[in-house]
Amino acid sequence: MQSNQRGAFSGCFGINRGHKLYPYIKGVSHNFQKQYDPKEAIEKQKIQQKQRYYERNIRRLKYARRQNDVASERKFSQAIRGYQSKLREIVKNNDFLTRQYDREQIISPNRAVIEQFRRDIRYNMTRKKITDKVSDPISKPELNKITKNFRKSGGKIFMGPEVDERLKNIGAEASVIGDDIMMISSGAGRAAIHEELIHIKQVRYYGAPSSDKDVFLREIEAGKLLLKNATKWNLTHKEIEDTKLLIKKYTMI
Repeated sequence: MQSNQRGAFSGCFGINRGHKLYPYIKGVSHNFQKQYDPKEAIEKQKIQQKQRYYERNIRRLKYARRQNDVASERKFSQAIRGYQSKLREIVKNNDFLTRQYDREQIISPNRAVIEQFRRDIRYNMTRKKITDKVSDPISKPELNKITKNFRKSGGKIFMGPEVDERLKNIGAEASVIGDDIMMISSGAGRAAIHEELIHIKQVRYYGAPSSDKDVFLREIEAGKLLLKNATKWNLTHKEIEDTKLLIKKYTMI
């Protein structure tokens, strides 16, 4: 056992080792354990380390993409797809490897909120998209100004790639959770922000919606308030027309 460096970093029972002890009786015991070729094991480890390298680079690029502006997004996305292609190839060519998608993800500060949004989606109130035509995104200074009172009262705003993806999946520009969380897509316009602030006030006044009918009535009320304040809030012609269509849609349901 001394030659095997028991307990040492690279020896038997060291860190990340899978060694086990079995009783041995001379002339009676037999070794039925699967035998491995040391050279083959080392080669497989090298290939697996290459897989880990690709995964690390995907995480690094995803984090860099989040920190940079929209203009740089395409460059980072192409680089990410390049490493993902290499991962698919190395897994395809080595049957002892499996694709581990969780190793390609970065930890998101929005993850808990995203999960809550996923669970509570049934009666969520959202600013729905009417067409695929992109709204004029609200500027960061204007967003901060409009939501100042909401944030002072303890409200939180969540934005980012995960939020964009979740809202895209339900065809919305923005949404609320309860009376203190707003989720806003990167392409949301003024109407979406004002509408979600109205929904926040509705929840604080009426309580959480308890049925689809309740949601529809609140959407209609919010739409009418948007039209009433369209000039004051400087809504675009598209936002006004979309709001009219949404009111009509919810009225006919």
